[in-house]
Amino acid sequence: MYQLSELRAYLENACIGHLLDVATGEGDFLRFLLDSVASFDSATGLEPNKESLSIAKNKLFPFKVDLVPGNIRKLPFEEYYFDFVTASNALHHFEQPVKAIQSMMRVLISGGRLLINETISDGLFPAQEAYLHFHTLKADIDTAMGTYHRHFYTKDEVFTLLQEAHVEVEKIIISDDEPDILNSKEKIWQFSHKIDEMVVSAGDLPQKNNFESRGWALKEKIKINGFQKPPQLTLIAYKP
Repeated sequence: MYQLSELRAYLENACIGHLLDVATGEGDFLRFLLDSVASFDSATGLEPNKESLSIAKNKLFPFKVDLVPGNIRKLPFEEYYFDFVTASNALHHFEQPVKAIQSMMRVLISGGRLLINETISDGLFPAQEAYLHFHTLKADIDTAMGTYHRHFYTKDEVFTLLQEAHVEVEKIIISDDEPDILNSKEKIWQFSHKIDEMVVSAGDLPQKNNFESRGWALKEKIKINGFQKPPQLTLIAYKP
């Protein structure tokens, strides 16, 4: 679940009208938004994975939300419809992130706002570096198995993407208030098991030995340094 206390404070008086959350996944960020805002007229979550949509349905109860199967490559919505469009930790899953940003801007009304939230890889301390290495391993395994999954962007790289999409940012929030995820031996064991499962999913890929070696090294780092989410960069843009 997201903390993002400064973003929550920014949203608490917001009446956001018609909301679209792109690549909503299991609904964590959309739930955060709906819990945070003062009011909304409608909420839509777009996600290509049907299993994720099923999980999101339960997480979003009792809010009335339309969960729509689909992806950013062809948004199934009219232009100039939504007042607020969001995407959290999705840019690094988009093969063409600039086009994705432009697509999200197209379905915004004039005067609407785009909110991009993304984990960044700048200035991490050891527990956050462990999370970075975990994500990098996951991304490399996904890519080797044929699913596009990029490493985390830096702050400057995210800004560059919005500049290339000709989107002007009006507010910047950097959140670094995530608690240490692993604070007990039991949780460390559980997460070590998760890393093992991830490596096993690589099957008989040529890189499997490399993945196994990296997984073992990562588990050792987590035992020493802990495991914590890196900072979250939130950019909010206004559509003229």
